[in-house]
Amino acid sequence: MSRSSWKCTYIHSDFYTQYQNGINGEEIILVNRNTMLTEDMLGLKLSVYNGLRFFSFIVDLDKLGYKVGEFAPTRKKPIHKKKKK
Repeated sequence: MSRSSWKCTYIHSDFYTQYQNGINGEEIILVNRNTMLTEDMLGLKLSVYNGLRFFSFIVDLDKLGYKVGEFAPTRKKPIHKKKKK
């Protein structure tokens, strides 16, 4: 899925309330998936909720510009049953 470059950067207000804990090395827990990763977030450890569980990751240079929800998959891979002989 391509990202639209014309959309502005969106950061949810819950992120700012937990930002001080993230600077101290604690994990920041985010439930909203539409927050965009910016340069201020480099080195922070984030946990993103996908509706079932939390996925943790550390923000590095490769992840800047992406939205947080792209690192928490929401769908399972299909497991096909094998046919009996």
